[in-house]
Amino acid sequence: MKLEKLEILRSIAEMAYVIAKADKGLSSEERRAFHKIIQDELEYDSWAAQSRFELLDEVLQPTAEKAYNEAIHDFRKYKDHPLSQELKEKAIRVMTRVAEACSGVHENELQIIERFKKDIHYEG
Repeated sequence: MKLEKLEILRSIAEMAYVIAKADKGLSSEERRAFHKIIQDELEYDSWAAQSRFELLDEVLQPTAEKAYNEAIHDFRKYKDHPLSQELKEKAIRVMTRVAEACSGVHENELQIIERFKKDIHYEG
């Protein structure tokens, strides 16, 4: 796997982390949901996102804003290639599914998803 794609997959995990922390912090239910969702969405490449999510959750524990900014930096760095429309849609699907996983989507999660769409110039 190319480094660029690896960084994008890690950034998808970072955005999922931001969503999971947005409502009441990161619960064990959200952790389990993330792992299932990322496996469904990324299949064989899911290991890259899973390892990043675990690093954020267990070691780094950044604020949601710091994690968001770091992820957006990588998305912007690869905005033309390899950040295809397909990967943008996948990132949004992962974020939405993580938000829905525990007690439905909250307003602050919707705001993050909308901000993300704007920041990556999503045309969906």
